Amino acid sequence: MKLAYQQLANEQEAALLKDLADLIAIDSVRDMSKATAEYPVGPGPVKALDKFLAFAQRDGFAVENLDNYAGTISWGTGEEELGIAIHVDVVPPDLGWQSDPFKMTIKNGRVYGRGSSDNKGPALACYYAALALKKAGFVPRKKITFIIGTDEETDWVGMKYYLQKRPAPTWLFSPDSSFPLVNGQAGLAVLKTTFTRAQSPAAPLKLVSFKSGQATNMVPASATATIAGTGLLEVKERFGTFLTQTGLSGKASRNRGQLDLFLEGTAAHASIPFEGKNGGSYLAKFLKDLAFAGRDLDFLTFAGDKDFADYYGEKIGIANTDPQMGRSINCPGVFFYEGAEGYIKSDIRYSRGSSPEKMCAQLNANWGSFSNTDFQPYEDFEKPHYVPEDDPFVQKLLAVYRKQTGDCSKPIVSAGANYGRFFKNGLGFGPAFPGSLDSAHAINESVAIADLIKSMAIYMECIYEICQ
Repeated sequence: MKLAYQQLANEQEAALLKDLADLIAIDSVRDMSKATAEYPVGPGPVKALDKFLAFAQRDGFAVENLDNYAGTISWGTGEEELGIAIHVDVVPPDLGWQSDPFKMTIKNGRVYGRGSSDNKGPALACYYAALALKKAGFVPRKKITFIIGTDEETDWVGMKYYLQKRPAPTWLFSPDSSFPLVNGQAGLAVLKTTFTRAQSPAAPLKLVSFKSGQATNMVPASATATIAGTGLLEVKERFGTFLTQTGLSGKASRNRGQLDLFLEGTAAHASIPFEGKNGGSYLAKFLKDLAFAGRDLDFLTFAGDKDFADYYGEKIGIANTDPQMGRSINCPGVFFYEGAEGYIKSDIRYSRGSSPEKMCAQLNANWGSFSNTDFQPYEDFEKPHYVPEDDPFVQKLLAVYRKQTGDCSKPIVSAGANYGRFFKNGLGFGPAFPGSLDSAHAINESVAIADLIKSMAIYMECIYEICQ
C-alpha cells in the first residue's frame, strides 16, 4: 500500500484545528481542591479526557474511560501492541498572556493557547495520523492504543492507574518531546529546602512574605514580596533602578506602612531553565543586599545568590555529569516565605550517577547550618531512563524521521519528562523540530501549524511501518 503521507496530513488540517480549539477551551489544570471520587484530579482534566474520547467515538474508534484517571483509543488487533502515550492536562497559565490562554488564537501561522504545544496539539496530530490511515483504508496487523493521561504535569496518577489495569504495550512512543527522537530522560526529583535558623527581631528590615511559582516544573515568571521596617522609600527607589538595570518589569507600592514588591520575569519549562528569567530568583537577588538578618537573610541569600542561575547545581553542590546523559539540571520553581514557614522547592532533572538521597546529603552538608533539604519519594519510573540507540524500535522511528526530513541528527537525551519513561523501551518522539520555538509551559504558549502537520505525516508513516 503506497500512501502520500504529507498530502494526507495536509487534508486533515482544518478538522484538526477545529478539534484543537475545543480542547484548548477546556481549562484542564489539575485542581485537587475540587477532587472527588468521580474527578480524581479535579473536573478540568476529566472534561478534556471526555472530549478527546468523544472525538474518537465520532470517528469510529473503540474507546474506554478508566474511571476518569485515564482513557484509551484502540484500533486493530494482534498480540503485539503499539502504544502512543498522550496527555490532556496542562500547567497553570502564568500572568502576562497577550490573549486568553483558554481560547485558541491563530496568528502568523501559529496556534496560541495553553496546551497548543504541550500536549493537546501534538496529541491530535498523532490521533489524526491514525485517522488519516483509517480513512485511506489501512488495516493494521498489530493493535494500536492511544493511552490518554490526565495528570502528566504533576503526579502522573493517570498513567500509574493505567498500568495497574492494563499490560504495557510492546512498543511505545510519546509525542510530548522532541525530534529526531529522545531515547533518554533524566531522573526527576523535587527537593524541598526549608530554612530553619531563628528569626532576627532586631534587623532594620523584615521579610513579611515572599511568593513565586505555582508548579515546580516551571520557571516562575512573577514574584511578590512584602517587607516592613525602616528606609522603605529608599528601597522603593533602589528597586526601580534594579528593574531598569535588569530589563525586567515590576512595581513597588506602599501599603499600610509596608512595601509591596512585584517583579515579572519570563516563564520556561523546568528542563530548560536557562531559557527563562526566574522571577523568584531575581526578586531575591534584589532583596538579599538589603538590611535583613537571620532566617530572612538565609532565605534571600540562598535564593538570590547561591541558587541564582545555578542551572547545573554547581554553586549549591549537586552537580553531576553522565557520559551518555549529560549534566543534571537545577530549577528552583516554588518559593514560599511567610510567618514561621520558609522553603524553596526545586525541580531537579538528574543524570545517572546521582539520586535524590545523594543530592539531599550534599545540600545538607553544604548548607545545613541554616537549612534542611529533603525530597518527596517517587517511584522507579522517576529514575533516569535510557534506551540504547541501536534498539530496533529506535532505528525504525529514526528511519522514518530521516526519510521525511533529511535530518540525520543523532537521538538526544532530554531533561524533559514524558510518559515514555514508564516503559522499558518507551521513547519521546516529537513534536518539537530542531531549531523550532519550544514554548511549552511558557506565557503565550504556541505551536506552528506547519510543524503540527509535518509531525502528523511522520507519525502516520511510523504507525504504518510498525503496524503493517
